[in-house]
Amino acid sequence: MALMVSIARTADVPNPGKVQEYREDHARVFGTYADLPKLLPDPNDPNQIAVVGEVHGLDGLRAASRTPEGDAMMRKWGFIEQLSFFVEEV
Repeated sequence: MALMVSIARTADVPNPGKVQEYREDHARVFGTYADLPKLLPDPNDPNQIAVVGEVHGLDGLRAASRTPEGDAMMRKWGFIEQLSFFVEEV
């Protein structure tokens, strides 16, 4: 597994009351390829977030994010675009 940090522009960040629902959606769509991530809001930009998690299959994660189901899940949770990502060397 490798640690990944994805920096994304968002329209919204799941509030504490919605985090469990976000986790369930993430597990359903991306769980084969990545563990449930932490969502870290940017303290200087409310429309930017870091998604941090362990990845078991980067190619599969990328492919899943481009499916209609992956795209719908990302839009549902306010993700607009990935700005950058960093992956731990393994």
